[in-house]
Amino acid sequence: MEDEFYNLTVKGNDLKTYIRRFQELAILCPTMVPNSEKLMEVFIGGLPRSIEGNVTASKPQTLEEAITITHRLMDQIEARTVRAYAAHPMKFSRYTRNIPSV
Repeated sequence: MEDEFYNLTVKGNDLKTYIRRFQELAILCPTMVPNSEKLMEVFIGGLPRSIEGNVTASKPQTLEEAITITHRLMDQIEARTVRAYAAHPMKFSRYTRNIPSV
């Protein structure tokens, strides 16, 4: 269980599953992490590299704050992806990957 806790990562964009399992493991094994600072460090370490640095730079004081920041950043990434797709749907088609954009 300790291995799973320290190696847990977000799979794709499934942040809900990551947070739920992280919190379950933190509750099941409260002695694995000596303090809340280390708990946040492990949580942030499992995040996608694209937001890990931003969450760290925000200097959350609690795990709940780190989770809130993470949700906000993931929502921003998803919104940008949707906007990019809406603006250029052909660029995202698997059938047109080799067609040069205009």
